[in-house]
Amino acid sequence: MQSAAALALSSGLFSVLSPRALAAQAAGTLEVYAGAIGPGEYNAGNFSQARFHDPRGMALDAQGNVFVADYVNSVVRKLGTDGQVTIVAGQVEQRDARNGPAQQARFYSPECVAVAADGTLFVSDSGSNTVRRIARDGLVSTLAGKLEAEGYADGPGAKARFNHPVGLGVNAQGSVYVADAYNSTVRRISPEGVVSTLAGSPGDSGWRDGTGAKARFNTPVGLALDAQGNVYVSEYFNNVIRKITPDGVVSTFAGKPGKGGFADGKTAEAQFLHPQTLSFAPDGSLIVADADNNRVRRIAPDGTVSTLAGHGEGEKVTLGALPGTLHLPYGVQALADGSVLVTGMNAILRIQSETPLKT
Repeated sequence: MQSAAALALSSGLFSVLSPRALAAQAAGTLEVYAGAIGPGEYNAGNFSQARFHDPRGMALDAQGNVFVADYVNSVVRKLGTDGQVTIVAGQVEQRDARNGPAQQARFYSPECVAVAADGTLFVSDSGSNTVRRIARDGLVSTLAGKLEAEGYADGPGAKARFNHPVGLGVNAQGSVYVADAYNSTVRRISPEGVVSTLAGSPGDSGWRDGTGAKARFNTPVGLALDAQGNVYVSEYFNNVIRKITPDGVVSTFAGKPGKGGFADGKTAEAQFLHPQTLSFAPDGSLIVADADNNRVRRIAPDGTVSTLAGHGEGEKVTLGALPGTLHLPYGVQALADGSVLVTGMNAILRIQSETPLKT
């Protein structure tokens, strides 16, 4: 792992931090966790040697391994607790939809990942309009949808259809939840592989709270589950975070529907601009990749929205003392130690707040 100061010295891209700046880092820092800021590419090795190309959604398993959808490289990778980055499944830049053993399988455009309690991985392969499954032995299969066939249909796995699935979550019972972006619906895949629509109406985008098919969404993308089984969804064009109860009751959790912008404060007054992925922190906070505000936001358990990192400027990434600068953050993943990972400019960064987000 590279610290901000080490990266500054090794890359030549950043000035050496002064003692005063180093002291300021005690209030919280933004640093490189894995990869390097710069052009997208592929390289294996340890965290500092590895290179990514547009890393997107992330997931954390019970052992502390982080899985990431390396979008342009078309592979799913693991940032292991041993400090090494390895390919879980797929072939680098071989964009295809092929099932089979891990190193023979291919993904078209892996967007987000989720990990079940038993270590099974689920991947939204958005370009092929499917949800893929990586078993513990590495075998890749199609959980639901038909490879490269977009559309909308509920039903058993191969008969179901999606249109650009993105955010994923899996509950303790093994049900997988999917933000089906271009269908403007939230779908559920049972442990037996049967797909149903939890909320929303396919092809009828908009904004409306309500139950099941009466609710309306506009391009749901991020998805996270809380301990009670509620589903939280970020909406790219409605600029809000929605909450769906296990029985399908939809409400607006944070933001102002259709009013993109930036504002911290209470959930009803807060504003977001094209939010992407979501992650729950150990203290119960919901973390939001607020992409076009170039910020990572926190929705605290008391309903207060604040900014963890970034200050609006988005042409570069600036490391060191928070808030730092972010560029179109997409993936977020809270860690057990209370820090938060975020993807930006082909690197995986870590936000370490003054007060870690843990109980």
